[in-house]
Amino acid sequence: MTVLRQASLTLPRGSVDVDVLAHDTIDGIRHTIICECKNWAAAIPKAVVHSFRTVILETGAHRGYIISKAGFQSGAKEAAQATNIDLATFEEFQHAYFAKWIRKRIWSLEEAIGNINTYYEPLGRPGYSQLNDERERAAYDAVYNKYLFCGLMLVPFSPYIRMVNDTPYPVLPFDVSKMEEHGIQLPTDIRSATGYRELLSLLEGYASVGLKELRAVNPITRGKASEEIERED
Repeated sequence: MTVLRQASLTLPRGSVDVDVLAHDTIDGIRHTIICECKNWAAAIPKAVVHSFRTVILETGAHRGYIISKAGFQSGAKEAAQATNIDLATFEEFQHAYFAKWIRKRIWSLEEAIGNINTYYEPLGRPGYSQLNDERERAAYDAVYNKYLFCGLMLVPFSPYIRMVNDTPYPVLPFDVSKMEEHGIQLPTDIRSATGYRELLSLLEGYASVGLKELRAVNPITRGKASEEIERED
């Protein structure tokens, strides 16, 4: 999706400012979505829906959302029936798009740093058996343990798992109690992340740095350019 906040749109009889304007291209067809956001203490009346119906009609938008903090009056719900307008709380709106968003997000995460999973698979650490002495093994162990939390926390977000079954995503904040019992170190921001967007962004950042450090201590990959080792580790 491409998204604009506070977008100004031209109508046949003037212009209108909308809170959120989104364009979603599916199979080559562009869909327009407009959101009206109401952080009101009171439930939304039908007059708001009537006004928004005009905006949706005159802009040619395919779908509209009125997102309310306090819900909707019965008249508003009746006014939205049999239209391309959905009435939702913020939680309901997030739920409507969550599955689509996180499916794309975990695949982008896999493409960005998926190779770090190779280091934490049961088959063993790549290149570890080729290390020459205790000093090299200690250096490898230190980096491995430093980013072990990434290897463990990325597992339930693997897109490949969901190709087999509909595994639910972890409840946030992520339960790190078992990792703490085993003395695994975790950054403070990882412990406190309460949103999937925040947590996955943090994991991507740590894993990206961790992958570089692991490749630097792996005798198979150290000293090589990234493009040379994408298939080697």
